[in-house]
Amino acid sequence: MLKERIRTDCGNGDNCSQVILRAVAEEYGISLSEELFCACRGINGMCSGIVAGVMALGLLCEEEELKLKRILFLLRVQNRFGSLDCCTLSALGADCSGVLEEIGGILQEVIEE
Repeated sequence: MLKERIRTDCGNGDNCSQVILRAVAEEYGISLSEELFCACRGINGMCSGIVAGVMALGLLCEEEELKLKRILFLLRVQNRFGSLDCCTLSALGADCSGVLEEIGGILQEVIEE
């Protein structure tokens, strides 16, 4: 499961976006370039784990379902945490691992719907 992969990968030196993308690549058997890992950064304060989730949806979903899945993912994260902002989310715990696991769980639900 995606959440378990994320839990395992947290603390290995990767940033939040890299943890999410590596776990998605392993879970769904897709190959990602190192350039893609470097390109995924926070946007205007948005959590880079969420940015990586949106990127993963773009890699895994067909065009006709992508917009809906992207909206569902962002709404569910917003509803769960009350924010998409990195500083707000990171304030929820000593590290981001628990937040990333939950983001991964939401992402997996949306991917598999």
